[in-house]
Amino acid sequence: MNNAVQPRHFLPGGGKSYQIGRMTMTFKTTAEPDWNAYTVCEAIEPPASGAGLHRHPTYDETFIICEGHYDFQLGEKMLKLGPGDTVFVPRGTAHSFICTGRETGRQLIISSPGGIFDAFVAEVASSMVDTGSPSKRGVATDFRAIAAKYGMEFLS
Repeated sequence: MNNAVQPRHFLPGGGKSYQIGRMTMTFKTTAEPDWNAYTVCEAIEPPASGAGLHRHPTYDETFIICEGHYDFQLGEKMLKLGPGDTVFVPRGTAHSFICTGRETGRQLIISSPGGIFDAFVAEVASSMVDTGSPSKRGVATDFRAIAAKYGMEFLS
């Protein structure tokens, strides 16, 4: 039995996509039994969308800005980011971002180890789906409680 990690090829537009508010997040890689080193997510954010101030002690993140412009808080620093900028966020560091300007932003988010961020997003997205059940209608998603399950804390 071969326990080696198998090569993978991901086509443009491929991956598992989720809609969280106005953001679209497409996971190009995710944790699997033979792979959990990191997760790669392509995030598409319309102007004025992003993530509030939060931190997570269980994984590191790297943000690579592909398109658009962002205001990015990294600890106490405020950064203005554009295409080609990269930010490394060590686990436990408070951070937030918002897409600024008129154009839609696109960034790659790499989290390590894999499997945590993608599981959080999948659970939030599934909790937002209206199944038609009367018990699901009108119920707001408690994303902070879901975040806490994955060791994440929203600070704002």
